[in-house]
Amino acid sequence: MTNHFYTHADRLQSFGFTLVALLVAGLLKLQPDLLPITWQIALLAVLVIALGLPHGALDPWLAEQIGIHNTLRQKALFAIGYLLISVAVVAIWWVMPVISLLVFLIISAWHFSGDWEQSLNRPLRLGLGVLLLLMPIGFHPEEVARLFSHLSGEGGGALAYTLAIDPFVLAGIMLLIIMVALFQKQWRTAAESAALLILAYSAPPLLYFIVYFCLLHSPRHLLGIYQHAGQAQYAKLTKMLVLYTLATLLLLGVLAWYWSDLSIEALVLRLVFIGLAALTVPHMMLVALQHIKQSTKTA
Repeated sequence: MTNHFYTHADRLQSFGFTLVALLVAGLLKLQPDLLPITWQIALLAVLVIALGLPHGALDPWLAEQIGIHNTLRQKALFAIGYLLISVAVVAIWWVMPVISLLVFLIISAWHFSGDWEQSLNRPLRLGLGVLLLLMPIGFHPEEVARLFSHLSGEGGGALAYTLAIDPFVLAGIMLLIIMVALFQKQWRTAAESAALLILAYSAPPLLYFIVYFCLLHSPRHLLGIYQHAGQAQYAKLTKMLVLYTLATLLLLGVLAWYWSDLSIEALVLRLVFIGLAALTVPHMMLVALQHIKQSTKTA
């Protein structure tokens, strides 16, 4: 597939996210109780499985590009190492739930900032990554405290209130980033940032996360990999995506059995967010190694 196709697909994906975010915000303005929390939980589970997990399922391909997933021995060591890191993240979360939640938020802000790597400089995109997570906390502290308490107990709820910055401050900083993006003629970035601001203010935190993660972050990452790989590896990538998504679901099934005494709401939240944390850490390590390798080549 040509670069023209992927450029068009990237524009379409950006437009789709912005449109859906604004539509959701508008619908919630007309009918605030449009989606009860039980529906949000169900939607979170379905869409993260369908649209969220696949973006990390191509990590073995990233490892191939780095040169650590080519021989049979390397593939075995990679699988074992990836699994051990993921298990370690869950174990550390169990021992230090509040600190783990805080660290997860920090590394997520850094990771999500990569969505604007092509359009914003490092300080601006890091600021956008931090705001992306702080806005729902500042706009809806009570709801986020409830969600965090499911993930990390009472300390998690207290952390939400600690991180709840004044909404006017958050909105003001976000507007500054939007203005800079407009000044630099980064129209899509400005539109996405404005949509995130409006959605964070209007939508419940879970719904905000679903729209962002499943319609912007994950598709953008997948498109980037498919574009870099080229059409010759399309079938290989698709098979890998399906296989490793199913393997991830198997691991989440083990966690679901371990947490079987929890309520459905708490269970789904832990599976999604602690599960994502367990996958995000090795995923980010691979992305960092890939950047180091690219920097070495261009040096």
